Formats: sequence, C-alpha cells, structure tokens
Amino acid sequence: MTFMKIVEYSKQDISAFFQLRKAQSNKSDYGKFLVIAGSIGMTGALRLCVDSCYRSGAGLVYYTAAKKHMMEYDALTVEGITVPLEDIKEHIQNKDCICIGCGLSLNEQNQLLLKRVLELSKCHVIVDATALKMIALEKDLLKRYKGRMTILPHPGEMSVLMGMSIDEIQKDRVKTAYSFYQEYGCITVLKGHETVVAGNDMVYINKTGNAGMATAGSGDVLAGMTTAYSVMTDDMFRNTCMAVYVHGLAGDLAAKDLGMISMTASDIIRYIPNAHKEVAGEKA
Repeated sequence: MTFMKIVEYSKQDISAFFQLRKAQSNKSDYGKFLVIAGSIGMTGALRLCVDSCYRSGAGLVYYTAAKKHMMEYDALTVEGITVPLEDIKEHIQNKDCICIGCGLSLNEQNQLLLKRVLELSKCHVIVDATALKMIALEKDLLKRYKGRMTILPHPGEMSVLMGMSIDEIQKDRVKTAYSFYQEYGCITVLKGHETVVAGNDMVYINKTGNAGMATAGSGDVLAGMTTAYSVMTDDMFRNTCMAVYVHGLAGDLAAKDLGMISMTASDIIRYIPNAHKEVAGEKA
C-alpha cells in the first residue's frame, strides 16, 4: 500500500466548500440528476434518495419506473420527475450525476441495466446497495469506469466486494477502504461509525453522526446527498466528504431533538436544512 494521507475537515473547512447561490440562476444551474432505484416493495428507498437529493440542493431530479408502474411511482415524490425505465438511454444523456442501486432488485435484467448505464453515460455515477452486489459480480467494471465512480458500501456490502469477513473489515476500516480504492481506483465510502472516505490518495475519517442513524434507509439518504453534492466543487472526493459530514450532522441534530431510539431516515432528511444552516451559515 502506497503512502496514505489522512485529511481532516473541520466545520469551517466544510463551510468554505459551499458556494453562494447566484441571484440570477435557475434549477439547471444546481444539477440535473437521475436516480435509478426502487422496486415493488422497496419504493421507500427510491423516495428517500430523491427527497434527500432535493433537500441537499439539487435543481432537477429524475427517477425511473417501468411504464406499467409509472402511476404508482409518480405518486412517491412531489418534486421528482418520473421517466420510463424502458427509455433509459435517452434519460442518461445530459445528466450531471447518476445514482443507481437503492432498493433495486438483484436480477439479470438490472445487472445488464447497470452495465448499460456505465457504458452510455459520461457523468459521475454513485453506486449503492444492490448495485454494489452487481459490481461484485463484474469487478472489471470498477477498473473500467473508476475515474467517475463512487461506491457507498456498509461493512456487509464491503465484505461481498472484498471477499473478507465483516470482523476483518471492522478491525481496520481505514486500511480496508484505502486498499480497495487503491486497487480499483473508485472513491470508496465505508459507512458506519466514523465513516471512512478514500480517494485522491487520501483518507477522510468522519466524526459526525450517531448510533440513531443505524436505521433502515439512512444509506439511501446519503446516496441522495452524495448525488446532489457531486456538483458542489470540481473535486468529487471533497464533494463526497462534504456529503458524509453533513449527513452525519443532520443525524446529530435530529438526535438532539428526537433522541436516537426514535430516529428514522426521514428524520435525517428533515434536518438537512438545519445542518446546512449550521455548517454553511449565510450561504445556506
């Protein structure tokens, strides 16, 4: 393993990365994103991802649904724009970032869908949840598209990707994340207590967040935030660190008001504006 630089980002550092919104601007100035997520029984993951993306500053968020389910999926969100999955080639174009995996079914059709998205798109791709299991089956995709891919595994998903036990991963989370990044070249986010972000030959260890965030959907919220933050600066590693920091901060603010036991992923989304106010000040 080559030299690894540990970077520390304080609240002031994160604040400095935020940009003021211009008075003369429109929704296209703040990112056009595509979320490929959800399945029957798992539409909540899609909603959490889309809603958190908007709460994190996204201008336009499109999401996919099979034509036969368009009506049901269209009712999931207020601001999200539903597009037919069958027309995916058309909707991949001209996006600033694509998020794939939250709540998707693991099947051959979606395996082919992931490959098609990576082959046809030109933007950055956030890979999470089920899509990580698909990537584990075809790791050559990681090396082929490493320069524009960010992966968001929890320890169980990292275990599948690396062929290691969860115990082995948890014993040295920094080494695990960095060695995976070094081998495959994609920005690697190992979620959990003190989430680790590896990229740019650096490692960031996050200090925000709490045990109340160990709840279904928390990762889907982070996926949406990372997607929206992909246009914050021209450095995707920094953008990802920002998303991880603010995600944890929103969880901390939610826990302060609600307590950790009763927190849900939706609560994290509701506290993203408060987190923005705290970390970005007048820029929020």
